[in-house]
Amino acid sequence: MNVSKSPLRRVSALAAGSLIGLAGVAVFATPAFAHHSTVAGKTECVEGNWVVEWTVNAIGDGRSPNQTATFTTVDLLPAKTSLDNAKLVVNGAPVPAGVPITAKQIVPGDAKEASLSLVAKWDNPSYFDGKVATGKVSFAEECKKTPSEEPSTPTDEPSTPTDEPSTPADEPSTPAENPSAPTENPSAPPLEIPEEVPAEPILEETCDTISVGVDNTKNTTPFTIQYETSKGEKRTLVVKPGEAKSEKFSATEGFSVKVTYTVEWKGVTYTSTAEVPWQKPAEGCDDDGQGGGLPVTGAAAGGVAAGAAGLLAIGGALFFVARRRKVKFTA
Repeated sequence: MNVSKSPLRRVSALAAGSLIGLAGVAVFATPAFAHHSTVAGKTECVEGNWVVEWTVNAIGDGRSPNQTATFTTVDLLPAKTSLDNAKLVVNGAPVPAGVPITAKQIVPGDAKEASLSLVAKWDNPSYFDGKVATGKVSFAEECKKTPSEEPSTPTDEPSTPTDEPSTPADEPSTPAENPSAPTENPSAPPLEIPEEVPAEPILEETCDTISVGVDNTKNTTPFTIQYETSKGEKRTLVVKPGEAKSEKFSATEGFSVKVTYTVEWKGVTYTSTAEVPWQKPAEGCDDDGQGGGLPVTGAAAGGVAAGAAGLLAIGGALFFVARRRKVKFTA
């Protein structure tokens, strides 16, 4: 036996075996490490909802050109949410290897986290790794809808009744053209709310009814209106922001209604009260109180709302003092 050559042969055999083993690992393990998918997301708060933009990239092994994959699993959290990309669905259209695709998920603003999990199956060569690729995003706070800014002043509404004529000379005298025009007291101020609050009063009088309320369509806080008629009837009306409401009462000679407006504006509660007497329109009513004349409404009601001057004076004083002295007034 040649002893000197025996150790060399053993070393050579061991080295050759190691090389063969490493080559086998490289050949058979490469596809397993090459085929995989990545999922990443970024978030944005939009009008009270979280918008998650997911980026998915299915990465192939490069063994054949134009490799494509489809997804056998696509799971989203929270439940009942969806993606806006038709390729990111189970057994959807094939996606090319190495080309990122994006999709958006709409998540409720109070959610704590969102996730996207998927499994890809390769079509050429056919390969299915069975591994789940998952992306997660967390929301540190609640996504709330930004409130619209409140208007500081009503830019499109007149602040004073300066646009109304001071005398009835410009008004037609015949009821056919304008039966609701006042004739007895055209200079009396109309029933109105001070300019601090972007709202308009409603005062309508017909031959046998009177309606009092508020047009609150441009305001952001509710009005509470309390009524007490000269007959002892009491009512309460709440006019929400965006609404225009009024209460109608049957009226005869000597009838009046006590009206109390209450509204909170910029942290201060204001209350104004006035007695509003009913006056039969000058035109359009028969002797028995009936008639088809138009109701006396809006700014033209100044002549028949003389008793409402008290509301204007009280309300105007309250708002003026509250604005200058920062004092809270309640009645």
